[in-house]
Amino acid sequence: MKFSPSKNPVCVICGATKNIEQHHAGGRKHVAWFTLPFCERHHAQLHRQLDGLGINLSYTPNKLKRLVTAALALTIALWIVLQALWETVSGLPDEDASS
Repeated sequence: MKFSPSKNPVCVICGATKNIEQHHAGGRKHVAWFTLPFCERHHAQLHRQLDGLGINLSYTPNKLKRLVTAALALTIALWIVLQALWETVSGLPDEDASS
């Protein structure tokens, strides 16, 4: 079964539906098949963070370096998604109303 991105992608951070770019979360040259939809603004923010942390997604023939680089890039992408989720839920009451 082949995975194909949604025909109506939504930014995983803000829910935008325009100017969506599929981000290769582990690097196009490292884990090309795994993408996340980001709006143009959040995609640029993610790449600024990767650059600022010195995570270089350029190809290297060293398989171990590719694996570690992909893991770092995936971790940053996950952190950005979780940070946005935290900002959304942090204003909720501490107790679950259904308890």
